Amino acid sequence: MLRRASRTARRGVLFSAATLALAGCGFFTRVQGPAASPRAPEPKVVERRLAAPSMPPDSEGRAVLRAATKDRGKKILVSTEDRWLWYVSGTDTLMSVPVAVGMGKDFTFQGKRWHFATPRGRRKVLLKRPNPIWTVPEWHYYERSAQEGLKLVKMVPGRRYTLSDGTYLIVRGTQVGRVNQFGNFWAIDPGIEIIFDRTLFVPPVNSAQRRVPNALGPYKLDMGDGYLIHGTHIYNEDSIGEAVSHGCVRMRNEDVTKLYAMVPVGTPVYIF
Repeated sequence: MLRRASRTARRGVLFSAATLALAGCGFFTRVQGPAASPRAPEPKVVERRLAAPSMPPDSEGRAVLRAATKDRGKKILVSTEDRWLWYVSGTDTLMSVPVAVGMGKDFTFQGKRWHFATPRGRRKVLLKRPNPIWTVPEWHYYERSAQEGLKLVKMVPGRRYTLSDGTYLIVRGTQVGRVNQFGNFWAIDPGIEIIFDRTLFVPPVNSAQRRVPNALGPYKLDMGDGYLIHGTHIYNEDSIGEAVSHGCVRMRNEDVTKLYAMVPVGTPVYIF
């Protein structure tokens, strides 16, 4: 999903990373040194095949499943218990595949609280988009700061952020970049986390560095309120079948490609 890179200004060493964050939905892995080339992990093989969802353990989930059963039209079913998605038309199951769902955990930072779960209930596909771009949410930077013990600085246009080696960061227009000792400005690639001197610099919302390509796979189906059904970054393929996302339903790229082609906008989505 998302690639992350940080530089230590003191040594000029580049660290790139790609781990699950997203989306909401983001992703990062760590590789040290400019000569290193990251390798994608082998995708996890999911052996089981589910013809139908298991009964949810709670009354809320059972109510949603009953409503889905009564719906005789085309619909998407998502079981957070089974971590599975079905696309059904009448009595015909057109797709049955594993997915990653929300981790179901709370995160608190400076008095603010987030609950990262895939919401239960009936939604619908509001829109579909190919080649989606992930706009990195504020909570991602808070989470990364807390995880790695980094100081957090929100960047604003017009201000210089001097680093320990004498270079500085600055926002120029829609670009965030580093100015070297010779006055040359280098924009930081989108999808790169800006970490210098144990400080995580948060780029402005309207900057190119907040818009990350490839984080959501080749397609997304938007269910509203920031919740998506989307694909998976190459470095995160082994997470399918797990409860690890920040709320989105994440699919293997070959599966979301098929689903995207079949599902019309307006299709109901039952999550239980």
